[in-house]
Amino acid sequence: MYQEPQYEMFSDLDSHNKDGELINNKKAIEILKDKFGFEPQILFDALLKADGNFNLKTKLNRGSGMARWGDVGEHLALQLIPKGVLYNCDSGQPTLVITDSNIQIIIMSGNDAVGNIDSPISSNCAKGVETKNKIDSNICRNSNSEKLETWILYYPSRKHGLYDADDPNLICELARPTSYQVIKSGKIFPTNHDCRLMFTSKGEIQSYVSEFADESVNEDSFEIEYKDASNEE
Repeated sequence: MYQEPQYEMFSDLDSHNKDGELINNKKAIEILKDKFGFEPQILFDALLKADGNFNLKTKLNRGSGMARWGDVGEHLALQLIPKGVLYNCDSGQPTLVITDSNIQIIIMSGNDAVGNIDSPISSNCAKGVETKNKIDSNICRNSNSEKLETWILYYPSRKHGLYDADDPNLICELARPTSYQVIKSGKIFPTNHDCRLMFTSKGEIQSYVSEFADESVNEDSFEIEYKDASNEE
């Protein structure tokens, strides 16, 4: 499956997307431990392994972004299943379910607002009916608390500004969407997250500004070459 980065293509999306509470640093870690039952290092370990696999690919692999998404989900699940988290793919969309807290987590690359407190978060690419249904679960929880509460793990696209550094300060977010914006294709972008938990692998959260240089490329694709001993310093 080949996806183009789409959020930036819809200039009016930000007018429909306003986030609520933004929580980072120690407070975010406390909430993650208490509500989700794990520490942020698990998120970064999964992203590091996915990035390691991604770095072995060349521009000839047009599915590199999709493979990276799969690697993030796989390595996250492998760490969380022993902790009692359930892995569910019955609907076709991989979901991590924390039964003690009645929470489900879905995973996707975020737009350039990942780690940027001044911009509303959303997915990098438009999503389908399963994401819509899970966000509807949040909307319906006001009348039925037995429904699973949906959170989205947003990880940064490889086009994100943090990857401009040789040793990037990785950032992930867990955010709870309360609505979505439907685009012409019938697909949706998650919007209006009432809570964003922001985690960084080192130091403090800082704002990044990312620009997708070419709308025709995969969300996580860019030209790279294999490394060998001849070009190592």
